[in-house]
Amino acid sequence: MSERERHTLAHIERHIAETDPRLARMLISHRLPSHVAPVLLLAIGLAVILVGGVTASVPVVLSGAATALAALVLAAFRSVRIVSIT
Repeated sequence: MSERERHTLAHIERHIAETDPRLARMLISHRLPSHVAPVLLLAIGLAVILVGGVTASVPVVLSGAATALAALVLAAFRSVRIVSIT
């Protein structure tokens, strides 16, 4: 996300918090922790690989492998970002 986009998002979040605190609390409480998305993506990828293996469908296995790889890359970039922030 670019610096301009982050600034705009922060401005929108502040505005929502000022105008409708109840909505702001609801939105904050429904956020997933940052490690959940890669875990879910990896689980989906592994499930697709399993289905592809059972059905002996090479394209399904390859799409599952690509999804699992995307999850691992996402997790790696998120961990780098978390380490660099702290």
